[in-house]
Parts: sequence; C-alpha cells; structure tokens
Amino acid sequence: MSVIPPPAKGKGKDGWNGGKGIATYTDNSWSGGKGKGWSDKGGKDWGKGKGKDGKGKGKGKRPRGPSGPTLPRERITKEPVTGEVQDWKGKYGWIKPTVPLEHPLAIKHNGNLYVSMSDLVGGITQLTPGSLCQFHVFSDPSGLGAEECLGS
Repeated sequence: MSVIPPPAKGKGKDGWNGGKGIATYTDNSWSGGKGKGWSDKGGKDWGKGKGKDGKGKGKGKRPRGPSGPTLPRERITKEPVTGEVQDWKGKYGWIKPTVPLEHPLAIKHNGNLYVSMSDLVGGITQLTPGSLCQFHVFSDPSGLGAEECLGS
C-alpha cells in the first residue's frame, strides 16, 4: 500500500514542493524555481562575501607592523635581569620584568617582554607561566623582548 498525497486545490501550497516552484532543465541549464542555487556565471553564487560591485565587503586585512624573532635587535641591558613568565603560547610567550624597565617602548604590551622559543638557552623548549627566568632585554622595531633566556 502506498501513500498518495491529496491533489492540490487552488493556488496554495501543494503536498510535493511546498509552493516553491519547480525548476526545469532545458538546453543544458537549470531555470525556474525559487531560491538560490547555481548562477549563470558557471559556479556557485550564494551571495556571500561580495558586495554589489563584486569587490568584497568590509575593510579586510590591515597592514601590520613588523614582528617575529628575525627582526634586527639592539641589546639594551649589560647584565641579565629577572622576570616572571606571564604566558606561553607554544613557540613564544610574554615575560613581566621583576623591576619595571625605564625605556620609551616599555609601555608597549602592558610592560611585558616578548620571548621566542629561539631565545631560550640551556636546552629548554618552552617556559612555564608563573615561573621565574633570567634574560637580557633587547629592542627591535616591534618593541622590547627577552633573549638568552634561562628558565623553566
């Protein structure tokens, strides 16, 4: 026994397609129906990510300043200083010096110093947040950082 929907009456919704129209395939293209689907442009056109003129929307990516462990550095301490590891994010982290530094760039990053995994010495590959470490302070175009860092 099979179930057959009742015939549609009038202009209302029928039992098969919810009143959304029927798409037909003719001459190697789909036409008719309602809603979004394949466009005449040869691909999907779901209306995402493009404005009316096709140039995109929003401000997009903004140019960033220089960053990373390969920037040219200038050491600003003669003797090592100490600090507490604030955060470690896998290959880099942030250290808060025990004694705040008197330097124009010291206010950047809330007084924290950038440290890269490549700046760690003594065979360690990461730092533990909350632990103390000893390092030299350097300056580069992105701010202050810690190099030759001994810690755990």
